[in-house]
Amino acid sequence: MKKKKVYLIVIICGIVGALLLIFGQKFNKSDTTDSTITLDSYTEYMEEKIESFLLSVDGISNVRVVVTLEDSGEKLYSNQGSLLNEQSNTIVMETYPSIRGVAIACTNGDNDVVKTRITRLISAYLGISTNRIEIVSFG
Repeated sequence: MKKKKVYLIVIICGIVGALLLIFGQKFNKSDTTDSTITLDSYTEYMEEKIESFLLSVDGISNVRVVVTLEDSGEKLYSNQGSLLNEQSNTIVMETYPSIRGVAIACTNGDNDVVKTRITRLISAYLGISTNRIEIVSFG
């Protein structure tokens, strides 16, 4: 009777240990890869967002936007111990890359009124200075 209890405890401990190994590895992988955004996808996202915003401006029917980035952003990590790893990194805070400049090609981009309006809107929208925005006309 005592041997059966010992075997049962050993089996339960083995199952629990295997589950910890399996689930611990899955959680560590998802924390580092799934939440990370690539620079290309961030640039494309910002370009699409600016394009759709500019299409709502009166006098613009076609627009193409190119965004350049200043840096790659920043991640602040916190080290936490776990049962499986002595040290595991957890992202506490992540900042997106800073925008260096924006180039815009659009209908009426050579019109001074449209150019001034777009420059002011994009400057306010992105929080960048107006000298980092260049606008040209399709043609």
